[in-house]
Order: sequence, then C-alpha cells, then structure tokens
Amino acid sequence: MRKHARLAALATALVAVLAAGWNLPASAHASLVSSDPAAGQRFDALPERVRLEFSEPISAPAYVVVTAPDGSRADQGEVRIDDAVVSVALGGSAPEGTYSAAFRVVSEDGHPVTGRIVFVVGDGPLDEKGPSASAPADAATPDPAGSSRTPDARDDGADGDGGLSLGQVQVGVTVALFAVAGGLLLWSRRRSR
Repeated sequence: MRKHARLAALATALVAVLAAGWNLPASAHASLVSSDPAAGQRFDALPERVRLEFSEPISAPAYVVVTAPDGSRADQGEVRIDDAVVSVALGGSAPEGTYSAAFRVVSEDGHPVTGRIVFVVGDGPLDEKGPSASAPADAATPDPAGSSRTPDARDDGADGDGGLSLGQVQVGVTVALFAVAGGLLLWSRRRSR
C-alpha cells in the first residue's frame, strides 16, 4: 500500500510540474506584423518614413538601414522606437528604382530580430533582392555570439543564435520526467519481487 501511495504522489507531482510548465509565457520572438511601406509597394516619390510594427515591444537599440537603388543611404536621422513600432525618416536624392529597408531590432525577450522589405519608387521593376546596404560602422550591434553585425539587405530574418526555445526546454523536461517516473516504477516493481 505504501508503494502505491509513493507512486501516486510521484504521478501527482509530475502532472503539477507539467501543468505549471505549460502556463509559462509564450516563447515566440517578436515578428514583423506590418510595414509602411509594405513589401513590394510602389510610390511616385520617396515616402517620408519607413514604419515597422512588431508583434511585441522592441528594446533599444534598433537599426533600420534604407538603401537607395544607387547604393546610397536614404534613411536620415535617428531610428525611433515607440513600444512595438520602429520608424526612421527618409530623404536624399531619391532616384527611381528598388529600395531596401533592412532592420535589426531586439525583441522584449532579448533576441535579435532581423529582416528586410523592398519597395519601388517610380516606374522601374521591383528587384526582390534589392540594393546592398552600406551601413556605417556605428550601426554595428553585438551578436549574441559576440561578433558584430550590421543590418544587411540580404538577411533572411533568422536570428541564428542557436539557443533553445521555451517549447524545446519544456519537451526536454517532460521527456526527462517521464523517464525518471518510468525508472522509479520499474525499480519499485523489481524490489517487490
């Protein structure tokens, strides 16, 4: 009888740990919800600013590099962060063609989020690759691995830090707890023989 009480207590503890783990905050990082200009949007003239809205608040620093078709910088002034919205003013000579807005921001959970959008000014074709960003040295930010990176127009949006997500940790803990519970059950059965 005592053996069954211990197993019941172990099973109850296992269920409590699993239930608590599933109520932890979501592990998703910030993602781009919308942009103005939208990806692929066409304009007669250069818009006044690029505005990026994310799925959660953004922490400083944030970088947005807007590259004109001729490789020059079209972003002017400092990047502004307002909760989940990041924006930068545009200006300059505004040649016609494809513009690339590369961004690197830090989500609320501390993970870097990178990506880019392209848009067109004038009648030219949309180049999905966009022009290369020529970011100045002051736009470099520390990577979680310790190296410096600048926003790049060809960035694919992956954070690439190799860290485990909360979901992966939860699955690992669950598997470990079931393995321990199963081992204890086998051990108790062998001892009772």
